[in-house]
Amino acid sequence: MRRRSLSMTAAAGLLIIGSMVPQLAESAPKGDPRAEREKVRAEAAQVASQIDTSKASLAEIDAALQTLQADLNTQQAALARAEDELAQAEKDIADAEAAIEDLTAEISVLKDEMRRRAVQAYVNPTEEDVLSALESNDYNNAANQRFYVELRAQDDADVENRLEGATVDLEAQRVKATEAREVAEAKRAEQAERTEAVAQAKSRKETVAANLQQTINDQVARSLELAETDRELSAEIARQQAELLARLVEQREAEQKAAEARDAELARLRAAEAKAAATVSAAGQESAPSSGGGGGGGGATVTPGPVDAGIQLAYVQGIPVNAMVADQVTAMINAAAADGVTLQIGNSYRSVARQIELRRQNCGSSHYAIYEMSSGSCRPPTAKPGQSQHQLGLAIDFANCSSRGTACYQWLAANASRFGYYNLPSEAWHWSTTGS
Repeated sequence: MRRRSLSMTAAAGLLIIGSMVPQLAESAPKGDPRAEREKVRAEAAQVASQIDTSKASLAEIDAALQTLQADLNTQQAALARAEDELAQAEKDIADAEAAIEDLTAEISVLKDEMRRRAVQAYVNPTEEDVLSALESNDYNNAANQRFYVELRAQDDADVENRLEGATVDLEAQRVKATEAREVAEAKRAEQAERTEAVAQAKSRKETVAANLQQTINDQVARSLELAETDRELSAEIARQQAELLARLVEQREAEQKAAEARDAELARLRAAEAKAAATVSAAGQESAPSSGGGGGGGGATVTPGPVDAGIQLAYVQGIPVNAMVADQVTAMINAAAADGVTLQIGNSYRSVARQIELRRQNCGSSHYAIYEMSSGSCRPPTAKPGQSQHQLGLAIDFANCSSRGTACYQWLAANASRFGYYNLPSEAWHWSTTGS
């Protein structure tokens, strides 16, 4: 079933995004394309955040989310640049202050040496050394004395030159320190502004995401009500909502990956602060049971479960499934049992963390293998994070349906559609509300 088109108000709002961009680019400061683009994206994101997720089409929602993400990426990049420039300014200050301290100490030593040499020259003037050299009858001794007189004069000039050079260097370092402090002060102010801009960009995106989540929850509930009278219509709506939720999960995963990458860079520059946060994130696991077998081979009942990743769970045969389909799954298992056929659930709901773990196990450990490689390239085939019906709790793998020759598969092939479940052709054991 095709979605309703965007209402006049929402359509007008999105139209503004397209028409506003060239005008904003003209009004932004000339000669700085990055600043112009930043302003355009921020104002476009402000408009995109007003989208009505209950009336907009999938393409319109996707465009709005991309606009909001582009603004967030721009603001985060600007904040990172400001932080890097602040760190460099603070390093310049530290280097200049260290140089000032060293030069001050060197000047003090050189001045002391100049005073000592002045006293020495007063006590033993150079003219006396020259005179004694001229009065000496010993040619070799006179030559030696002459050499030492010239050497002392040369040393005095060298000390004086060093003192003058150190004084010039000291003044240069003071100027450098002053300039670096001015830069650091400006960058601290910019950092505060950039931090606020990132917070606003995140708030806009999270507001749309929350509205979209609520829309999804409302429409999934409605689609399950329609399933009582029209199974085909219910499956189509569920497919659309699953696609919306998959896109939302993909957006959240992308945001999480960007945050983790930024935390890793900060950890490299400022010690291991972000490493602990990444460890806590990677340690997140499913709290509900994940192995099958709780219900034996007979009938089944529904037991309420917790909420995980925004999905209300329930247990059927001890396995977590989406609470919205728990009753129809139970009815299907009990109908099979009445016909003498056992339907044994192997697994159903799977968290994002578990899906990533399976991709790493079946596809490889690289970023490409986990998030981008096609599911068919994995052994066994494994859906990308955010694209699996298991993450919605709407797919079920039956443990005793390993092939099409099993009684489990044959009964499901003949009866599962009555309960809104369809087979993934490549996997005899995999059944879901969309057949994917």
